[in-house]
Amino acid sequence: MNKIISGIALGLLFIMLSACSSAPQRLQISSEVDALATNEAQSKRRFVILPGNKDINPQDLQFMEFKGYVEKSLLNRGFIKVEQMQDGDAVLFLNYGTGEPQLRQYSYDVPVMNNFGYYPYYRPYRYYPSMTYGYTQHTETYAVYKRYLTLEAYDMAAYLQQKTPIQLWKVSVQSQGQSNDLRLIFPYMVTAMQPYLGTNTGHMLTVKVDETNLLLKDISTGNPNRLPAPSPMPLP
Repeated sequence: MNKIISGIALGLLFIMLSACSSAPQRLQISSEVDALATNEAQSKRRFVILPGNKDINPQDLQFMEFKGYVEKSLLNRGFIKVEQMQDGDAVLFLNYGTGEPQLRQYSYDVPVMNNFGYYPYYRPYRYYPSMTYGYTQHTETYAVYKRYLTLEAYDMAAYLQQKTPIQLWKVSVQSQGQSNDLRLIFPYMVTAMQPYLGTNTGHMLTVKVDETNLLLKDISTGNPNRLPAPSPMPLP
């Protein structure tokens, strides 16, 4: 009877562990945020966003989508978007991208089973298969990508007059992970940087954002330039 009860208990434990391991994991992105700002940063809040990379067209669909996330976070912080550059007092340059993959390795032990194991007590001719007697080491290789986002603000008057650039503030965000899908990761990075727009963090901060974050949902759904995913095609 005790063996039956023990077997049932072990079976239930196995089912519970299997259910836990198969449960979907929430996506969480950890970002490093570093912000710097001058004393005039908070007084110049009427902005226009331009590409930080000269090779990016302002009408590029990816840039427009990413700019929409940044604009929403700026509006949440009390900044004011203007349509004409002469109506603004700050021009913002947005730059982003992913680095080359960096290969990394990790090792783990796998148990090796002995198919001719034996019962530890003296019971003639009683053999029990699958007794563990050792381990073998496996090594796996995976790629890690660096994702980055930089937003720099400059004085608009000096920019329009083509004078020496006057930087007002700058915020840099970077994260590392196995995904190079920047469209997926970018809203998380924007969410991480929002509280520090136009401020000085004093040092680099680590900010974690998961998919249940309310600010992330606000920034994502409030982006007018976000292209919706297509509806699934009906089966023939």
